[in-house]
Amino acid sequence: MLRLLNSPPKELFWSAPLAEDSDFTLEDPLALDYLAQQVGLWLFRDLTTRTNRAQYYPVVLYGLRLADRAIRELNRHSDDDTRTELFERWERFWALATVEYREGEIDRGDVDAMRGIRGAKREWLRRKGTWDPDFELISRQSELGGLGAYLSSLRKYGLVHDGTLKVAKPAEEILDAFWGETEIRDTQGRYEEWALYALSSKAIERSHGKIELSAIGRRTRLSSIRSRKKQQQRIWNALFLDAQDGTTLPLAKGVIAADREGIHEPEHLLEGLKTNRWETLSAEISQKVGIALAFGRVVRVLLSRFNRAYDYVDRHGSIADFAAVARVAFPEGEMPQLRSVAGKLLKAKDATRFSKLPFHGREFLTLLKQLSGANSAECLRHLLLFQRAVQRSRRGGGEWLREENNKLAMRVPGYNGAQNPGTFPNLKLDVVRSLLRDLGKVG
Repeated sequence: MLRLLNSPPKELFWSAPLAEDSDFTLEDPLALDYLAQQVGLWLFRDLTTRTNRAQYYPVVLYGLRLADRAIRELNRHSDDDTRTELFERWERFWALATVEYREGEIDRGDVDAMRGIRGAKREWLRRKGTWDPDFELISRQSELGGLGAYLSSLRKYGLVHDGTLKVAKPAEEILDAFWGETEIRDTQGRYEEWALYALSSKAIERSHGKIELSAIGRRTRLSSIRSRKKQQQRIWNALFLDAQDGTTLPLAKGVIAADREGIHEPEHLLEGLKTNRWETLSAEISQKVGIALAFGRVVRVLLSRFNRAYDYVDRHGSIADFAAVARVAFPEGEMPQLRSVAGKLLKAKDATRFSKLPFHGREFLTLLKQLSGANSAECLRHLLLFQRAVQRSRRGGGEWLREENNKLAMRVPGYNGAQNPGTFPNLKLDVVRSLLRDLGKVG
């Protein structure tokens, strides 16, 4: 139904499907997703929000080592652009092999679904006996494919030399067992020869010599690590046991112990970790967990308040009475909760770390201080000013809701998250659980 607006918005945005295999999620209007990523880094320094599959580490490492061999044997120019080009050929070959093994029965969310699954499946469905080795796996493959997702983590763990695409010595044991354990070492050379050939061939075929393309996928697909105990142990050692940040291993042990009790939800996990329910944490780690717990609760409250305001204006024809919106978004009966969660984060030791972040952190702390002593109308104004500042710094936009003549007018329609309650952020705990599941540590 069309609605006549008394004050049409000056900025229009429209919804479109996300780019294939995009890393972007529905936009958070308050930039709390960015802040949550930073808090997650305080807990797990060397992991990112995208490094959630254990087998991807050896796949990326192998592709980089293979690219180095191809540069030597194919007399290619030895620079990072060439290495990236060759790696991307390996990644497409590996992805297509996985789809071939699964006979096309694989979609996003599947245990074997790689980054670029739609592109790999689309190419596989051509079914012409051979495939184009340069098919589009994923738009902006260098950024959104395996290399873009895992390179920074590989460097932090010392598996790739910092600032380069060169595999480091600590990765050799993982790579030597890439195709399997000692029982297939006599045949792994044939697998590698085909992989090397694929970096310069004009077509990918269903077989090469006596090796079927599906065999490549069977041995190296993302779920293959789950049946390989020795390789699981190597990767566990690299990512957790030998982690140098001091927090990853004890927190991961806590996640494993919590899993035995069926506790997976981030807030409950952090509560248990904070009270040393499973692991006795050092004072420093406990402080980080405390900040993460307090931050998560603030996120849930702030996002729910913004969503309430936006939803109310949306349901009232894109313009609503400001005071009425304030009462809905910040009801008097819930003000003690708001002041409590804001105060606990402000009082947390090292909470000033937010002010040192390159984006939004200082403004975030200021907002919490403002909310701690404000009434409903003032809270709404402070929240909207913060939201406007976030949007301007993010993409040069502005506020989504604007106060005009005691009214609140919608400036940016189409925010689909407005009806959702605020949720506690994952803070990379979901990433850690996924890795641990691949490594056989949790169910």
